[in-house]
Amino acid sequence: MAALQQIIFIPLLSLLPCVLWLWYFSSRSRYKRTAFGVLGKTFLLGALATIPTLFLNLFGQSIFIELFGRTQLSHALVLFFVVGPVEELIKLLVVYLYVYRRPEFDEPLDGVVYSATAALGFAAIENVIYLAQNDPMLVLLRGPLSNPGHALFSALWGLSLSRAKAAPNLASKRGPIILRGWLAAALVHSLFDLLLVASSQLSILFFAVLLASMVGLFFWVRSRIKHHSENSPHREGTLLMPFRRYCQECGTKGNAGMRCTKCGAFIPEPDELDLCPVCSTLQRPGAKFCARCGANIKLPAKENLDTRPHFVAVSPEGEEHIAYILNEAEVLVGRTLNNGFVIEHPSVSKRHARLVAEDDEYALYDLGSSNGTYVNGKRVSETKLVDGCDVRFGRAHYVYRAQHSHTEEQPS
Repeated sequence: MAALQQIIFIPLLSLLPCVLWLWYFSSRSRYKRTAFGVLGKTFLLGALATIPTLFLNLFGQSIFIELFGRTQLSHALVLFFVVGPVEELIKLLVVYLYVYRRPEFDEPLDGVVYSATAALGFAAIENVIYLAQNDPMLVLLRGPLSNPGHALFSALWGLSLSRAKAAPNLASKRGPIILRGWLAAALVHSLFDLLLVASSQLSILFFAVLLASMVGLFFWVRSRIKHHSENSPHREGTLLMPFRRYCQECGTKGNAGMRCTKCGAFIPEPDELDLCPVCSTLQRPGAKFCARCGANIKLPAKENLDTRPHFVAVSPEGEEHIAYILNEAEVLVGRTLNNGFVIEHPSVSKRHARLVAEDDEYALYDLGSSNGTYVNGKRVSETKLVDGCDVRFGRAHYVYRAQHSHTEEQPS
């Protein structure tokens, strides 16, 4: 009877704090419906991830024991160089391989939610193993420390996944972002384990440092959650940004497409957008160079940044960099992270436009966006893109470069 109670009691006791923390993290996403099916599978995959992690940890442990024997030094080295990096890498792979490319991963906050979910699934199995070998009431210690610890460590690479998804789709751009997130999580995880061992063997002072560090990490992650929740692309509709023009009747400045506030005359929308692509200053009709910053209004290519079709963004200093490589037959453009070309700008709609490869060219289709899609200054519903044309999604400016004869770096 006692054995049966142990079989039922320990798993339930192990699962309870993980479920409570999972509710906390998943409930932070307030502006879209929770994908419970994806959340549940991520939790289970996180739990299953303990199997390869166990073998990798044992293998790493055997190497350090072979080198330094069964000493405190080898134990510390295993915690720092094996346990932290391996556990964070396996959890990261769960989210990256299963959730990262799914349409449900569509806002920056999802990086925290799904990383925490995988981590808590992992922690649940760890709890079962740990409590089966020790006093089950130690869950009172692991619940407030170890379980949220896994979620908080993983949030570091979870946030990096969100940043990478919004970055240009090049391995040289996205790879370092994810790598830095994993290294940060591995380092913090390893330091946590070392402080936990030191507090149990040396001094309660280490436990105080550990507790203060965990509280600090919790409030930092909480601040990131609050920031991404308040700036969620699902929170509000696209920010409408009307064009400011002078009334042709009385000269009063007003909004294009509306009536003048002074004389009531209709102010038409311009056929050509006389805006500098670098500093967004209004230009006189027919101007070739910006009167404010001197940038070329049409942005002719000074050099090709890549040999495949791509979009180029221009910094306020006039420097060009690749914004997106067109490496698929169809690419969605918009503000949420489940688009191919992600543009984090308030004037861009969640689903703004669509790019389709047609006969070695790309056709651009506006998807009823609030602020419109423009090519060389003209608002379009659909058009073919040509090399060097200026493309604007809402107020986000890019230059399109067509395909050339050879290939460079592979997109991520």
